[in-house]
Amino acid sequence: MTEDERTERERIAELRTPGRKWVFGQLQGWNCALCAARLYADRPICTVEVDYGSVTETYRLYVCAPSCETARAAQRPVPPDGDHPLIRAPRRRTGA
Repeated sequence: MTEDERTERERIAELRTPGRKWVFGQLQGWNCALCAARLYADRPICTVEVDYGSVTETYRLYVCAPSCETARAAQRPVPPDGDHPLIRAPRRRTGA
């Protein structure tokens, strides 16, 4: 078994831990099941069952593709001058 396969199995075991707390977007496939980042490129990893008392729902989970670290690095904006991050002021509402 390779290191990547072992890591993948450990991640799946972590996701299937009973009583784990989920973010709504993770269960709906909008956010990564591992790092909770917004998914732009994804891959399925496993299914989990979530118990809501008398109802049990099955969800298919997705993770960043190719990996969480690579996906997050690609999403970061590049600073214009290379030294300071770009910070945008929030828009103000106008009118009544």
